Amino acid sequence: MIWFVGAGCYHPDMLTIGAKKLLEQADCVLYDHLVNLEFLEYTKEECECICVGKRGHHPSFLQEDILTLLVEKDQEYSQVVRLKGGDPFLFARGSEEMRYVLEHGCDCQYVPGISSAIGALGYAGIPVTQRHTATGFIVHTMHYQDGKDHLNYDVIAHEKNTQIFFMGSHKIKHLVQKCLEHGMHPDTPIAVGSHLSYPNQKVICSTLKEMSQRNVSRCSAPLLIVIGEVVKEQALLNNASRLTCYSRQVLFCSVDMTPWPIDDLLLKKGIFTHTRQVAQPVYEYEKTWTPEKYEVFVFSSRHAVKGFFKALREERIDIRSLSQKFYCIGQKTKEQLEENGVFCQQVFSCYKDLIEQINETEKICYIKAEEVETKLPSFSCYKMAEMKFDLPAQPLDAIAVTCPQALKILDKKGIDKNIPVFCFGHKSREMAERLGFSSIHVCLSSKEGIVHEIVSYFEG
Repeated sequence: MIWFVGAGCYHPDMLTIGAKKLLEQADCVLYDHLVNLEFLEYTKEECECICVGKRGHHPSFLQEDILTLLVEKDQEYSQVVRLKGGDPFLFARGSEEMRYVLEHGCDCQYVPGISSAIGALGYAGIPVTQRHTATGFIVHTMHYQDGKDHLNYDVIAHEKNTQIFFMGSHKIKHLVQKCLEHGMHPDTPIAVGSHLSYPNQKVICSTLKEMSQRNVSRCSAPLLIVIGEVVKEQALLNNASRLTCYSRQVLFCSVDMTPWPIDDLLLKKGIFTHTRQVAQPVYEYEKTWTPEKYEVFVFSSRHAVKGFFKALREERIDIRSLSQKFYCIGQKTKEQLEENGVFCQQVFSCYKDLIEQINETEKICYIKAEEVETKLPSFSCYKMAEMKFDLPAQPLDAIAVTCPQALKILDKKGIDKNIPVFCFGHKSREMAERLGFSSIHVCLSSKEGIVHEIVSYFEG
């Protein structure tokens, strides 16, 4: 089955629920250049992702090769997603590709996407219709297969409704000149939008007469041109102007499947989020450990709790036989202990807090990951296994981590040490300093605390 799926207008919150579901199930994804690459993070680790996008003035896939590849991958895989920017049926050749695969015996379905002609323009503050000024809109393309100009400028010049022009990044001045030559009023509003709904979106609003004299070289593809009275609404309705952290990009790193509380950050604050699971816990323990030697167990993390109880089960040790005190670091660790029916006697905010407050006469065992360094007697009951991942292609404004291991893994990937890093705990701060990060922010010991600190940092 081939699914022709619209990826929307780059903005992550404009990806449909159906598109996300299909990406999660896909065995193979053939995607275009304008697709937000973060969407590929929804795919399975074994999913084959192939870029088949075409770019003007650059080496690109031929359309014939894309058609052939679609049929080949349909024969190879159960679920193939053809992921296209915007909507597959609006200047995206989705109908041509569907016709081809159907004629070659493939089963396929169409899944609509939010077109930039509506979604991206609206997000930038330009409504395509408006009572009294624009009762409809027309969408044109400025790119044709034969390279010729097929637009009827006489009709365009006398149209009162909103007009939207795709693929005109090198033809703005030409369009303005033709409209003026065919009688369109020089004061007619025009807007040029570059990378709309991206973090680096640009919008130039002007009139035909003024636009003919402006330097628009900084407006690069993907680009939309809009002519009509609705352009006057842009300054007031622009979404980005009301988002306190718009265009900020943050990498949130995890060492497990526990999600970060970031679902609303883009919608409500304008922060573009990138999540990566950089490692996962593997529960293995020291077989020679003798718990009866200790008076106190101190659990360093939720994973330490899970590894500890796994060891008890495998060694056939009944929890009721243990008379030790149970301490832990952090609220989440405490909650994990309580899920196992154990209520700890003391909760420390961080490792440094533990070292400063513990009773030196007590025989303490620190329950931890294999990689964690400590001067205390310890029991290692899990280790962190690195996972395959790529850093975001976009420049980052902040990094969020929860443990020293995540920082070490990012260091191996060559992360820029000048990016502010937000973490919690004495150990993470020490690791960040050791690795040479220049801007380190220590937060409350929870993911919620890190997210709150990042928002406060951006809001000044």
